[in-house]
Amino acid sequence: MAGVQFEFGTAVAAYERPRVVAGGRTWAADRLLVCTGDDLQTLYPEAYVGAGLFRCKLQMMRTASYGGRFRLGPMLAGGLTLRHYKNFQSCPTLAAVKERVARQNPEFDHYGVHVMASQNGQGELVLGDSHEYDADIEPFDKPEIDALILDYLRTFLNVPELQIAARWHGIYVKHPRDAYFVAQPAPGVTAVTGVGGAGMTLSFGLAEHVLRSIEG
Repeated sequence: MAGVQFEFGTAVAAYERPRVVAGGRTWAADRLLVCTGDDLQTLYPEAYVGAGLFRCKLQMMRTASYGGRFRLGPMLAGGLTLRHYKNFQSCPTLAAVKERVARQNPEFDHYGVHVMASQNGQGELVLGDSHEYDADIEPFDKPEIDALILDYLRTFLNVPELQIAARWHGIYVKHPRDAYFVAQPAPGVTAVTGVGGAGMTLSFGLAEHVLRSIEG
């Protein structure tokens, strides 16, 4: 991209317009966009106080590639997903579904498990996920969560030769009500976070919206 310079491994430590301290060097910038994900302490922590933002950890997995031997087609979501997304709240039988899950499989609620599967261009299946919040978040991943996901996956998808090639976790920040959080904590500074698990879906549109609002 013309006119854009990327600097990796260069964390911004301070900003007083137009002086930016980053990576032991000093830079000049008329505008700073703070998009630090779940790091709410390094830059302008006061901007997030009282916003109600909370952190969420999820665990996911990826299988070995099936190549052309197995094609999933559309992304699949099991019945547990009905409990997770607000779009399903108007379903008249949702309360009964939640009650049955809580009674029969309380560990699904305890770890916030709902199961989805999609296949990437390399033929690998991407599987997830779980939801642990704030004080329940720890650096160690839980094998029991992966087992719950895989066991439930087998109730609605017959996956041949299921072999897990990679496991990982992610942590994001979510706003209790809004789809995202934007603040202007200092002259020339805009902080953006709180897109929750919809970051890949919302990021480009949100970036355009924020930049347009800055430019007036």
